Order: sequence, then structure tokens, then C-alpha cells
Amino acid sequence: MSKAAKKETRAAFWLPVAALALAVSGIAYTGTVSAAARSAEASKATGPVGIVNAMAMEQAPVLAAMHVTGSKLYDGYRFYLGTIAGQSVVEVRSGEKEYAAQLATTLLDLHFHVRADLLTGTAGSRNPAVNVGDVVVSGFVVDKSEVHWYANNTDTPYSGVEMQVTKASNVSGAIVGGYGAVAPTPADAAKYGYGPSGTTKQYVYVEDLAANASLVAIASKDASQLGTTSRADATGEKLNGAIPATLDVGVIGSANQWTEPLGMQESQNALYESDAGENEGMGFAYVNAQLGVPWLVIRGISDSPWYPNAYDGVLAADRAAAVAEFVVAHMPATLPRTDARFAMLSSSANAARAHYVVAAKVYETATGAVKRVQYTTTSGKSVTVRWPFSSEYHFSAGTA
Repeated sequence: MSKAAKKETRAAFWLPVAALALAVSGIAYTGTVSAAARSAEASKATGPVGIVNAMAMEQAPVLAAMHVTGSKLYDGYRFYLGTIAGQSVVEVRSGEKEYAAQLATTLLDLHFHVRADLLTGTAGSRNPAVNVGDVVVSGFVVDKSEVHWYANNTDTPYSGVEMQVTKASNVSGAIVGGYGAVAPTPADAAKYGYGPSGTTKQYVYVEDLAANASLVAIASKDASQLGTTSRADATGEKLNGAIPATLDVGVIGSANQWTEPLGMQESQNALYESDAGENEGMGFAYVNAQLGVPWLVIRGISDSPWYPNAYDGVLAADRAAAVAEFVVAHMPATLPRTDARFAMLSSSANAARAHYVVAAKVYETATGAVKRVQYTTTSGKSVTVRWPFSSEYHFSAGTA
């Protein structure tokens, strides 16, 4: 990227918003198809529904729900073919971390021409109101590893994830941070240097990605089916009684990192408002957005930093699989290509309460405590406010 292009990207980048309409109506890329036209499109594909799991423990309840009729092997990945509730399904275990999920999803999409993809499995809570046994489905996915830490105790998103979009790609619901440099050609490569000062909308930097709105709406209808979670499971302590399990539409924070201290959770959430933390969601969403496949991430909560002794991976995997089964069973014959909206987030979601998904800048003390946060409103106004959520990043803030 040229120096001038970098400057333009930085200047245009800080457009995270409280409601994503600003990004959609402003600089979000839609190829040669307008955002309105894309929203009116519907998937008429007769292909199967794809389901991706990272871990064997997460794959097992999905396979148990399937009527498996066969399998195919591509590049080492075993794809199971079958049905759930009469709907054609292809299931694959990717292995853990973004890169594995990205490759498995690419193979799934290209070999089987799926009509929609679901990523199911487990995650850790990033919200004191979200307990072990709850389920979080993606309104949005963010890459919480995209952080630029400055020497003056401020943090900003780095540069987003670059995507080389086509007419089929769908990033119309994403926060777009800028565009990439005009690429060299064989004719000008020898003298390209930093390249020309202009940018091209073929290369898009996305700061988050939006799930398919119809899939989010279907999953939300399964909330009452989750039942209860014992307080012993939710807290890891010897307690009696049970609490209702909830299904929340939230933000999935994805990265190849495991973060335990609540102080670090606070710093990450101040920049990327997340409700569940895991390792595969952004890679999965990235491939599907690039190829134009509707997608949804479904995460059962297996652990919580507010309750360090709590862990139930099997319960979390089972509940995520049950929601996936419900989504497959209720998926319509045609799937509208509309993206999740900020207003679809649950009222308890961190982003809904903070009024943004991705902050423009986080101000910290020398010890790493969050002081202030800057974000952009739907009207395009930059707002800097005192961080109001510090009290939530203490063990006493848990709700189980």
C-alpha cells in the first residue's frame, strides 16, 4: 500500500457506528449491485446446508442429529452427507483456529455449493450476563486481534481484514474501514514502488462482518427450548438450584488467543464489544462473505471468566447443536440475502449497551485500565465518553 493510500485508509477507517446503517449507506462495498438490490435478492439454491465444527466434541452432537448417508474426503477433510429434519446437510470438522476453519469452509462452499453455512460449537463468555449453558448467536463477528497498541496508552483497530471482493461477495452489512491500493501489473511492476496514490474498491478492509438476518431471526425463536442450567454448572461451585438458559443475539469476538484476566477482557471489549470469545468465527465468516454464502455462528457457552471454576464443554456443544438443528429444520425454501442489523442485538449484548460494535479509540491508564472510549454515532459524529463499564469486570459482576 502506498504512503498516500495508507493515509487515506487511516482517514476513512474510523467509521465504526452505533447502528450499522452509516457503514452501509456510506462506504460499504456492494460491487455492481446496490445495497438495496442485494437486500432484495433471495437464495434459490437447492444445495445443502453446511455445518462446520472445530472440535470433535462439537462435531459429535451434530452427527448424532444427522441421518448420515455417506461421506467424501477432500484434502484430508471428511465431509459427512445426510439430512436433518429432511433438509440436506453436509458436515465437516475443521480443526481449531481461524486458518483451519477458513480452509474447511472454503472446501465446503466450493465442492458442495451450499445454500447457507452454520458454525456451531463452544465459546467463552465475554459478558457477565452470559453464563455457562447459554447460547450466543452472531449478529456480527469481529476479529479482536486487530489491535494497534500505541506507546501513549491508546488502542485503535489496526486496519481491518482485507478482502478481495467480487460481484458475488457480500460485505454490505460490514463496517468498512478503507480500501486497498491499486495493484501492480506486469507493465508497471518494475517502477511500482509504493504504488499510485489512489485506492480501489476491489480490495476492502472490513472491521466486522454481519450474519444473515433471516438465520439470526430463526435461531432467536429457539430460545425457549434451551431449558435451565444448574447453578453448579454455571458457577463451578457447589450450589443448589438452576437458572434459565438464554439465547442472545450478540457479537462474536474471534481471535487465535485465549484471554483470562478480567482486566484484559475489559480492554478488548472496550475496543471490540463482544459477548462470546472463540477462535474460528472470523475465518468462517470471511470465506462466506467473500463467496456470498449466507452464514451464522452459533456458540454454546462453556466457560466464563467471572466464574473461573466453571466449565461444561459437552453441555455447551449440545446446546449449540440443538440450535443449529432448529435452524436447519426451519430454514425456508428461499433465504433472503439481508444482513443482520444493529437493532437485532439482544438488549443485554455489550454492543447494544455501549452503542457501538467497534470503537475508534480506547484511552487507558499506564496500568492498562480503560479510561475513555471514542466511537462514531449513526449521524457521523465522533463521541468520546468516560468508560462506564469498569464495575462489570470484577468477579462480583457475574449473574449466575
